[in-house]
Amino acid sequence: MNSLFNKRYHIRLVWLIIICLALTFCAVFFVFRYMAGWEPAPSLDYTTKVTLAILAFLTLIYHIHNLENQIKTQENSNRQNLAKYTYDICSDFRRPVMMDINENLRCLINDQDSNLQAHNINNFIEFIDHEDNIEKRKALVITLNYFESISAMVLVGDLDNEIVKRLFGKLFGRYYVKLKHYIEHRQDEAPRSWVNFEKLAKKWISEEKN
Repeated sequence: MNSLFNKRYHIRLVWLIIICLALTFCAVFFVFRYMAGWEPAPSLDYTTKVTLAILAFLTLIYHIHNLENQIKTQENSNRQNLAKYTYDICSDFRRPVMMDINENLRCLINDQDSNLQAHNINNFIEFIDHEDNIEKRKALVITLNYFESISAMVLVGDLDNEIVKRLFGKLFGRYYVKLKHYIEHRQDEAPRSWVNFEKLAKKWISEEKN
């Protein structure tokens, strides 16, 4: 619909320019020939030059206007593509394959709430690293790695910040608050562990408070 409107608008604009140029040509020729008393040849010559100069100026204005419309159209298209891509990426968290992982992590956090406190974090590390808890450790690492990937893409602009925040804002904040001591412990061993998730979660938590 917008494309059809723009085409009709451009056609009318071209006709308007043509009519204006024709009227301008007649008006300028009348001034040179009858008011200034010039001969027909120089009157026609200067009228043509003035009209062409006006035409060049109007053409420049038209192209600037057209360029602005193209830029706006491209920006709208980019926003739509970014939004669709963001929803596609974020929908992975709701896929059936993630259901068991999400449930295992939820149970882990609830069961180990006291051990996730700063003064008991070594107890949690010992628990999560035990061979009997490999599925729980897998759920924890997979989720944190997923959040890290999402966060890194948001921070560099590959995903729409507002959409991701609307989908994951509260979840990121809740998980970060629960797991921050574990994250900090792992960062003592590997400083880059989940740093983008940490940065984005802190940013969103701060924005929520303000």
